[in-house]
Amino acid sequence: MRQATLFSIISISALSISAWAAGVAQCTSIAERKEILDLSPEEWIVLQSTVALLRRDGWFQWYSYIHDTSFNSIHGTSHFFPFHRRFIRDFEMIGQRYNPRFAVPYWNEFKDYRNPALSPILSTSYFGGNGRATDGCVSDGLQAGWTMTYPNSHCLARTFNGGAQIQAWYTSEYTSSVMQRDTTMAKFRPDIEYTVHGAAHIGLGGDMSTRTSTNDMVFMVHHAFIDHIWASWQSQGYQMTMDGPGAPGEPDVTLASLLPYYQEPVESVMTLGWGLMCYGYAAPVRSAPRTTTRRRRGLTMAFGDVAADLARTLPVHLLQKWFPGVNASAPRLGATRIAHGAKGLAKNGGGMPLPMDVPAEWVDMHGYDKHEVRRVVEEARDFVNDMNEAGYAPLY
Repeated sequence: MRQATLFSIISISALSISAWAAGVAQCTSIAERKEILDLSPEEWIVLQSTVALLRRDGWFQWYSYIHDTSFNSIHGTSHFFPFHRRFIRDFEMIGQRYNPRFAVPYWNEFKDYRNPALSPILSTSYFGGNGRATDGCVSDGLQAGWTMTYPNSHCLARTFNGGAQIQAWYTSEYTSSVMQRDTTMAKFRPDIEYTVHGAAHIGLGGDMSTRTSTNDMVFMVHHAFIDHIWASWQSQGYQMTMDGPGAPGEPDVTLASLLPYYQEPVESVMTLGWGLMCYGYAAPVRSAPRTTTRRRRGLTMAFGDVAADLARTLPVHLLQKWFPGVNASAPRLGATRIAHGAKGLAKNGGGMPLPMDVPAEWVDMHGYDKHEVRRVVEEARDFVNDMNEAGYAPLY
């Protein structure tokens, strides 16, 4: 990275770092973050052109530098969600200086969990796919042929963890279960960070599996999705819930704790629509499941309407175990649903796939507690086994 570029970026970024000190006000305009596939052709052009300008002026270098140098404080700690919310919003605000219409969309990964490599998001029309077999370099899509300059000069790379495919990710039902069972950030954070969050980084590989994963624009749309999950959990009565561990040797994280790098209180990012968090998530409009005939639903299904379906189809003991927020006294569908479930399982490829193993090098890079990671993944596998044994046909 050229020093002149880095120093100019530091001086510009300092303007946003100190913004919180001016006080908090309700936002007068809100950036609408849409599901990627709901972007109009014009909105996609805005994203393409803005990302190209961000690259030209060195911003991808800068955000990779921030993420790399803050890495040990923002993973495996309760700073995970608030830091990344502030980080993605910072990137979005810089983009809006080039084009006020710029907003970071989110990738609804629930629709693609079975084989993410087949997602249109990873097609030439959007973010491009796997890297070349010879060198891992991405040669199609938004960042085709890009050379990254932090931490060194290299091509933007992806190396799918299933060869030409990507091992399965996590379902909307699993995430809905986490949201219903977890009542503290100390529990919610690892249940998402080690599963839904980690699976995408590990699955895409290449730059996404490094400390400088921000080189890949997929990082931004993935973390917008993770932020959307957090915002949905917050809306269920956990708006200001913040507890759990800080970095090793540091106190637990509270609303008064200062975000790594930004040195702003955690409280400043807790409420969308206030302070600098001038954005919100649009409901998906093209979310029809690919493997069922149900009407179009996206995250709304996962975090709301799914409750009614679960209440009608799962045994009471599984509802109590995995979905304590669902009314277990709802009318049951009995043998008719069991038959439907069997057909759904066959159509969906045999129910939910078991979660992938988390590579030891991924755990070590983040400084995670390997025993905690194992506990979380085993619990997720227990969930999948229970759903499959009950004959539950997943949404996608």
